[in-house]
Amino acid sequence: MMAALVMKEMRAQLRDGRLWVLGAALMLLFTAMLALAQQRLDLAEQERREVEAASRAQWDHQGDKHPHRGAHFGLYAFKPASPLAAVEPGIDAQAGQALWLEPHKRNMAMFTPAADAAPALGLGELTPAFVLGALVPLLIAVLGHGAVTRERESGTLRMLQACGLRARPTIFGKWLGLCAAVSLVLLPALLLGAWFVVDGNGVMAAIAFGAALLVSCAVWAAVTVIVSACCHTSRAALLTLIGLWVAAVFLVPRLGAAAVQRLSPLPTGQDFWAAIGRDIDQGLPGDGDAKQRLQAFESRLLAEHGVSRLDELPLGANAARRLYRDAYAARVHALHFDALWAAQWHQQKLLRGLTAISPYASMHAVGGALAGTDLAHRRHFEDAAEQYRQTFTTRMDEWDRDATRGLTSFESRYAGDAQWQAMPAWTYEPPGWRFTLGAALPDLGLLTLWLTAAFGGLWFSARKVVP
Repeated sequence: MMAALVMKEMRAQLRDGRLWVLGAALMLLFTAMLALAQQRLDLAEQERREVEAASRAQWDHQGDKHPHRGAHFGLYAFKPASPLAAVEPGIDAQAGQALWLEPHKRNMAMFTPAADAAPALGLGELTPAFVLGALVPLLIAVLGHGAVTRERESGTLRMLQACGLRARPTIFGKWLGLCAAVSLVLLPALLLGAWFVVDGNGVMAAIAFGAALLVSCAVWAAVTVIVSACCHTSRAALLTLIGLWVAAVFLVPRLGAAAVQRLSPLPTGQDFWAAIGRDIDQGLPGDGDAKQRLQAFESRLLAEHGVSRLDELPLGANAARRLYRDAYAARVHALHFDALWAAQWHQQKLLRGLTAISPYASMHAVGGALAGTDLAHRRHFEDAAEQYRQTFTTRMDEWDRDATRGLTSFESRYAGDAQWQAMPAWTYEPPGWRFTLGAALPDLGLLTLWLTAAFGGLWFSARKVVP
């Protein structure tokens, strides 16, 4: 009986010209957006590689100078894009693309792509993920709003019940039929998207994204059938569904973000850097101020080598002091950046809780995590860049310390291209699929809860299926 109901509902949807017209229009829009996004991503990746090569060439050929001045020449670290970033740019569109790596200081990312983007229409950026996550649910609402009300208005619902057909099989049959019809429309888009963006490293993430999208569509189809069962007319069902769609896609995410900014604001840039400078100058609790710490370090250094003056040391005194100061500065930076990451994690958890009533918000977060454009992947990249910054600046100062004796001037020129070229190039290895799925797990859990609630809603809405 259930299979017959599903096939009947699916055939009814497939015979409806709106499915093919609206579905084809939506898929054409998705294809165009995906092609443009992929073109932009390929161009951005080409520019990134060219800038990386130019930056490294400048570093390798900066000529003879003091090694610490050479270290201040600095390097750039760029975050490579994952294949799925063309579908869901996530926070990478608002975060910086590059980190400037220099001695003494850990910098924020800069060169935000959104600063160079064209003006938006106020509804957010139109991305392939938005087409799939927001416009497909609207298509489901348009196609399925009359699933039950159409039977009620035409009088066939009374005839079906007179023939002994129960309400719950009717509800679940219509839901499964609607899911099957929409899946047929989505299948070409998913296959096309996989052909565009998936490589050997993104298969697991792409599979998880496709599965999450199908779950999201199943939830929206359930909501559509439930509303159709509870409303008396198709017009009322359609208006209700459009209202729910607007709230879920636009109102809830924006109101949630505004509430998070008010309830858990981040420190301003001025306050953040001022706190770092204060802790470096005045010291962390129990460490003493910068002058006291340096005096204690110099005393230990002199005692260790059995000399009374810094210029008698069998190593570069200035480089040794820089290594000590930079190690302390790196410790202070790590504490403050960890606190900043913790504050952003708290914001993300708060936003997840405030927007949990919207399946679109959960799907959007899942897409960002699977595309590697979420907060977890951003931190992974910036932590890797910070480790490289400390490595190359420490190596420069260690070479300076070991190559000199006593006190030397910054104007001394005893490092050349061979020294710069000996520094290993910056490379970034993105985390594996286990890290990616772990980052997406909380929001995948919310989607699962939504699917469970959808089953419950369908079960209890069966009592509304009356002529």
